[in-house]
Amino acid sequence: MNNDVDDLTPSQRQAVEHVDGPLLVLAGPGSGKTRVVTRRIAHLVGSGVPPREILAITFTNKAAGEMAERVEAVLPAARVWVSTFHRFCARLLRRHAAVVGLQSNYTILDTGDQRAALRRVMHALDLDPVHYSPNRLAWHISTAKNDLITAEAFARRYADGIGDHWQATVARVYPAYQQWLLDSNAVDFDDLLMHVAAMLAEHEELRGQLDERFRYVLVDEYQDTNSAQYQIVRALSQRHPNLCVTGDPDQSIYGWRGARIANILRFEQDYPAARVVRLEDNFRSTQAILRSADALIAHNTQRKAKRLITDNAEGAAVQLLRFPDSHHEAEGIARKIGEMVESGERTYNDVAIFYRVNSLSRQLKHALRRHRVPFQVAAGVAFYDRAEVKDMLGYLRLAYNPADRAAFLRVINSPLRGLGKTSQDRLVAWAQREGLDFIAAARRAKEVPKLSKRAISGFGKFARMIDDLSLADAGSIENLLTSIIERTAYTKRWEGSPVEKEQQQLANVQELVAAAKQFDTTFGDETSLEGFLEQACLAGETDSLDDSSGQVTLMTLHAAKGLEFPVVVIVGVEEGLLPHERSLRENDPSEIEEERRLLFVGMTRAQHHLMLTETGRRAMHGRDVMTIRSLFIQEIECETVECDEDSILPEWQQEQIAESLSQHRPAGEGPIEFDRKPLLMTAADLMNGTKKGIEIPQGFRAGMLVRHPRYGRGTVTLTDGFGARRTVTVRFEESDLTKTFHAAKSPLQPIGT
Repeated sequence: MNNDVDDLTPSQRQAVEHVDGPLLVLAGPGSGKTRVVTRRIAHLVGSGVPPREILAITFTNKAAGEMAERVEAVLPAARVWVSTFHRFCARLLRRHAAVVGLQSNYTILDTGDQRAALRRVMHALDLDPVHYSPNRLAWHISTAKNDLITAEAFARRYADGIGDHWQATVARVYPAYQQWLLDSNAVDFDDLLMHVAAMLAEHEELRGQLDERFRYVLVDEYQDTNSAQYQIVRALSQRHPNLCVTGDPDQSIYGWRGARIANILRFEQDYPAARVVRLEDNFRSTQAILRSADALIAHNTQRKAKRLITDNAEGAAVQLLRFPDSHHEAEGIARKIGEMVESGERTYNDVAIFYRVNSLSRQLKHALRRHRVPFQVAAGVAFYDRAEVKDMLGYLRLAYNPADRAAFLRVINSPLRGLGKTSQDRLVAWAQREGLDFIAAARRAKEVPKLSKRAISGFGKFARMIDDLSLADAGSIENLLTSIIERTAYTKRWEGSPVEKEQQQLANVQELVAAAKQFDTTFGDETSLEGFLEQACLAGETDSLDDSSGQVTLMTLHAAKGLEFPVVVIVGVEEGLLPHERSLRENDPSEIEEERRLLFVGMTRAQHHLMLTETGRRAMHGRDVMTIRSLFIQEIECETVECDEDSILPEWQQEQIAESLSQHRPAGEGPIEFDRKPLLMTAADLMNGTKKGIEIPQGFRAGMLVRHPRYGRGTVTLTDGFGARRTVTVRFEESDLTKTFHAAKSPLQPIGT
């Protein structure tokens, strides 16, 4: 075993070599936190601690995977449990499901399934989803669960008209929803934590066994723990308080989903004997970036004092790019990226664009397509959220847990079996009256009143198919999935289709089969349906990002946590966006502080170049409004760059315009020449060209190859008009159709000439 500590800083070494007793590691961004945790695990094993007594918990699959790989590298034969909170609780709950009234083959509902279940419950309670948003109800229920408030306790608290209208409504829905889950032998994400916290609190013998089992607990990103996670960690560290937590109050950005910054701020009160180690050396960013980030976060009060220091170079100044509006902003960013790549300074893979809200990505994506800049979007439409993939997983869930109501309702008529909503409602109502799960009711469909013969036959065939699905018989998850596809003829409708969307749907199902094959290969004889379903359900929003894809990465600031990029652009540092309008409306200083931490996190993802943007006008909530400079801009050190030219056009368009204008210049004046800077074309040039009847291109020209998300590949045959009236006509190869689009609103993506 190699656990050399010579390459560690003095503070890193202190954290690594601490063995017994509580330890708080305050780790600034880019301070080598993962290395410290990994080396600490190796040091514990080297000090005689059995690997099975060590539990390391973090928040994201990406972080857990990276940590597990590093532990494996230094301890090849050790079996240290490295996991996310949710995966750890899922496995623990699987072993002790009966304690909370579940069976061990329970299934986990994702967000979409949860909303569908809530709609069913609301329908039974005669609540209109138009007036009572299922999303808002889900948020209230999630908040209660994260605070360890059970459905019964919530109903008691807000009974008899106590509380506001929403609280009274949640008091009706929450208990009914929990009963739905129990009848389905299912849990949602929040249940994984709440059930385990309750299990540890109410069963002292079990808690003691687990405390003895995990004598050394390491928790990463401790500032992001909620009340349930806090109670779980406390319960596992009573008899053996060898708890090491790493984190940074300055990076606590999930208060909106239950995280409690107080958990890390009060660690020394919870564990008076705790040792505190500060990791302040930053190995990621330049001095200029860290100086600006430090200046920003110093304005917060809810924090543990520390500073960011680095031996890295001074680097380029942080830039604030000021654009007249969001259109110019998107075009300017796209062109800037293109220039960096064309010059050889950067690759597309080096660049990330962050934004506070997803709506800001729309114009960015259009601009990147127009400039032929490849990009990927974190949590765009995640692979496991695609309808066809969720259908396939629904069949697997029913094979594993026949009581899963959400899975039954998802796939009972997909593909179409003539079992519409009326037939489903009759079966469901009868099943609930009889106390049966839906598969059992389908087996007895002939007993359901008012069902047609066709529906009775359809339900019976479906139930028999599910009864026949068995991992033991199939031999592998790959074979089981293949059997489902064949027996349902699920993909038959797409086979041989020339439609691009249907080709993609077929490819997605095939990709899921490939993922199952990889899972089978990885786990061999230990492969399990529960493990595969758990992996799919607990996939994170950044898990699908490809670090070597050769694409610019787009994501929200919240999703950027834990990542790093050579070049970072943070879009829309304006009042109402950063800080978000909600935090301003609440007039709560703690809300503003979390917004400041969010910008701090985004800034400290940058290694070499950091650009922030603001605009003079921006479309917000359907209106074009004047913007106000963010108060955060006044708190950082940056260089302002005025990007106020009237038009932003790609170089090939600039050259075409220059050539056209030159042809109309008086003799002897020579051709128009453009310097090679961003934002070259002025309003005067454009107006001059328009008056002379010269065609000013807007991203498309005759002969250009383009792709449309619905019609596929095509060739531009004609462009016409200018400005908002600009149109582009395309002839599509596969369908032999000719379509005309408004250039400014078209989803067409140039792919070549």
